[in-house]
Parts: sequence; structure tokens; C-alpha cells
Amino acid sequence: MPVTPTQTTADDCVRAVEGFFSPLVRTLTTLGERLVPLFDAPLRSDVLLRAARPLALEVLADPHTMGAGFVVTPGLLADESYALAWWQGDGREQLTQSPALVQSADYRRQEWFRTPQRTGRSHVTGPYVDYVCTDELTLTVTVPVLRDGQMLGVMGADVLAATVEKELLATFAGAGATLANHHHRAVLSAQAQVFAGEPVDPAAYATVRTCAGLPLDVLV
Repeated sequence: MPVTPTQTTADDCVRAVEGFFSPLVRTLTTLGERLVPLFDAPLRSDVLLRAARPLALEVLADPHTMGAGFVVTPGLLADESYALAWWQGDGREQLTQSPALVQSADYRRQEWFRTPQRTGRSHVTGPYVDYVCTDELTLTVTVPVLRDGQMLGVMGADVLAATVEKELLATFAGAGATLANHHHRAVLSAQAQVFAGEPVDPAAYATVRTCAGLPLDVLV
């Protein structure tokens, strides 16, 4: 016998989204601040990697995350132009060079980097297929690490779209709701015909609620 979802509202969905993402944003912000003193003197990539690793592992202690680390603003290191101090997976392995990574080495073009650099605020990128790390539909949460108004880099974490759906879908099902990013693409939806990553039109919904501090809208 089918189970009828517990009735919820758009506001319930907003609270659920904020409850999922906001603690991760706060953690990334706090941990990123610990790296700021490293930039008071010329900084080598190996020193950055050693300092960033325990912070990334602290993020990865959250079972919702699949990858985490710090990505430095190009030109700030003494020995490398670019550096991704990033760890991933159940084995907490450091991200190594791959053809896909080399091709996209100038990560200044990537939304997860350029948006926090432009706005000075946290950002959620995706869902997108992460060909570098997981080959799965992923969302990347990044926060700018700032010193005197300059972005030193971003502290970030990867979360699988399937994890977001698992945690939030029951609440969204009760409201018949869809979660969309600021590109008007679905993150998850209670509507069977709407799949993650597909475009959605907010004007087609009666209610649009923006999640505080997040580029995400609940559509009902």
C-alpha cells in the first residue's frame, strides 16, 4: 500500500534546505579562516597542503560530504601558479593530476571559484557531473577565504546530489516542491517528470521562496 507523504509547506522546505547547507557553510568559513595567517609570508604549495589536509578531513567527517579542501587564488604561492589542496572519497585520498583536471587547471573560470570571488559570499554550484572527482551528479559548496578584502582562495566541499535528495525529498514530497539553483535548474523535485539538472521555470509555480544565504529557491 503506498505511503502518503506527510503534508509540508514551502517554508518547511526552505528550513530543511537551510538546515542541510548552512551548517556546512559555517564549518567551511571557520576552517578557511585558519589558513589566513599562512599568507603573511611567502607560501609554498607543500606547506599549504600540510595545513589544509586536517581541515579537509574535518569537513569529510560529515557523512554528507564526498570531497573537501582549499583551492588557492592563482598567483599567491611562491612555487606554483595553481594548487588544489583537495581530498575525496571514503579513502580520503588527495586529488591528483588527471587529464580532466589538467584541461581545467585555470579554475578561475569555474563557477565554484569565480562566483565567491566576484560576490565575496558563499556559493552552491550544481548539480553538475563531476568528471574530475566522482563522475556523479554533484553540488559544490564554496566560501571565500578573505584577507583585507582579497580572496586568498575558497574553502569547499562536494556533496552528491543523491545525498541531498535522500535528506530532503521527504519534506519536498509533502509540499510537491522543487528545489532550483540560480540558473533555474532543478536540484531535486517531488515532481516525477522533473529530474536533477533539468531547466525549470519559476514563473510556472505559484510560490517561490529563496533560501537565506544560498543561491537556491523552493518552488511550489
